[in-house]
Amino acid sequence: MPDIPEYSQATLASRRQDLKQRRQRLFWQQLWRQTAMVGLTLGCLSLATSNRWHIHSTEQINLSGNQLLPDEEVYELIDIDYPKSLLKVRPLDLEHALTDKGPIEDAIVRRRLLPPGLNIRIRERTPVAIALPNVDVAIKSLDDDPQSFSQMGLLDANGYWMPYNSFTQLGSQEPKLQVQGMRPAYQKHWSDIYQMLQKNPVSVSLLDWRDPANLILHTDLGIVHMGPYGQNFSKQLTALDRMRNLNAKMNIEEIAFIDLRNPDNPTLEILQATKTQAP
Repeated sequence: MPDIPEYSQATLASRRQDLKQRRQRLFWQQLWRQTAMVGLTLGCLSLATSNRWHIHSTEQINLSGNQLLPDEEVYELIDIDYPKSLLKVRPLDLEHALTDKGPIEDAIVRRRLLPPGLNIRIRERTPVAIALPNVDVAIKSLDDDPQSFSQMGLLDANGYWMPYNSFTQLGSQEPKLQVQGMRPAYQKHWSDIYQMLQKNPVSVSLLDWRDPANLILHTDLGIVHMGPYGQNFSKQLTALDRMRNLNAKMNIEEIAFIDLRNPDNPTLEILQATKTQAP
């Protein structure tokens, strides 16, 4: 049988005293935590109700990142009823309001305690082309959302459509490129098309996409028929680039259009209705 240790009365008393002190420390710790939580809650309520922590006007909003949009137009997109408690402002809701209502691609909203206010940083959608209104009944009937392209608008590099009056201070920054016959089904291709046009030395002023079977480009060399848009578009632009000195070899005013449906065999449609193989 193992030996059972014997405890003296003094040892037992000491242990009881240690347990009593431990319970007292635990009690005070719990009381301190509860007091701190109550104080924090009361402090938050005080902040929420104090006029010091309210937003009273747009002067308390620090806005950055906007280049084309004036501050006043961005403020109009923010749904805030002044005065409003800073703690009741929902930054995520304001971010969604900015990107949903305006030509804004991304927005970050943060509360600022000292001095009380908001820090807002936005990234605008830069317009790269003007979408001419679709007035052709056949085109409008094919649109998923005919209201989007029935009026003049702007396109960014990703094909996002915006009303033409989205930017009131475009001025000299208004896009030179125009698109006619744009429709929702084409928007998914716009990013690739725009990037390829930017890399091509031949300047393009207008894309006429009213006929899905024939995308027509208005270029420095004249009108170019591309046929239906597809995988050959990059190859077609390369063939067009090889013809950029065409005006030095002949009078381009005599050319009705350049036919690049077959980029391996470009042809010129002369105004006298005779075809000549392009150089």
